[in-house]
Amino acid sequence: MASFEQWARLRHFQLAVAIAENGSILRAAGALGLSQPTASKLLQDLEDSLHAPLFFRGNRGVEPTELGREFVRHARVILAQLGQTSMALQALSTGASGTVALGTLLAASSHLLPTTLLRLRRTRPNISLRIVEGTNDHLMPRLLSGELDLVLGRLSQIRHRNDVDQEPLLRDVFAVISRRGHKLAGRAGVPLHELLGFDWILPPPETTLRRQFEALFHDAGLNSPPAAIESISFLTNHRLLLDSDMLGVWPRPVIDHGPDRDGLAIILPAATFPVGTIGISRRKGTLLSPAAEAVAAELRATAAELYPDGADDQPKSSSSV
Repeated sequence: MASFEQWARLRHFQLAVAIAENGSILRAAGALGLSQPTASKLLQDLEDSLHAPLFFRGNRGVEPTELGREFVRHARVILAQLGQTSMALQALSTGASGTVALGTLLAASSHLLPTTLLRLRRTRPNISLRIVEGTNDHLMPRLLSGELDLVLGRLSQIRHRNDVDQEPLLRDVFAVISRRGHKLAGRAGVPLHELLGFDWILPPPETTLRRQFEALFHDAGLNSPPAAIESISFLTNHRLLLDSDMLGVWPRPVIDHGPDRDGLAIILPAATFPVGTIGISRRKGTLLSPAAEAVAAELRATAAELYPDGADDQPKSSSSV
């Protein structure tokens, strides 16, 4: 004879609970969309396998035996757990829940990413996000290894292009930045040689921004200023700029939407940085989880709403930012 575990089916649990709740095999069959003969046969099979009755049949209907009460109690627990599992799997399959690991570069972390995260909390509150900040050289290997699902930031022009798919969202513009009381603050057309006399806070040499910064001077026949401080820490760099005459170079979205922007100013050199692109990078040839796809979709929608025409090709020339 087959064991109980081998033949027990969801219908048996549902039927036992329905009979206990309705006090009638006929009403239980109706609640489950079964004919009475089918319900009676299911119950008979169930009782035969247990070698004991689950319900007493009497003039007042059916009532559970002691074994029946215990069986119904466990059946309710099993059905509740199955229901919760079903809802959880449905949420995962539709992207309504899940965990997403997202790498981000400075250019995207000031406005686009926070706005997207707030929208996600409203529309998909069961998605959990882990944010990892860094440069492309640190984030891309983690993306390729599967540690990160997505990377949001400036798209690489050369490295990793064969291994990742890149989706542009908006244009990225850089600007030279200082404290508002700096002697060069708000000036436009500043010759590059005038920028050589100040200490600079620069990103590491392996970053696209650092390479473009150095190329700006090299193309003009000048040695680029050395980094007095190499740092990608927004809070540290922000404080240093406000408290000194040091200069920095930041993505324009960070300047426009960063905290205390009234304390900072833009300096426009005579030469301008080339325009880059902020977008989403993902591993090539792999499918994202539904939750990660939902995050990517929200990033697209937020970027289109915040920057309907993309980022400005050139920084504005106002003294404050």
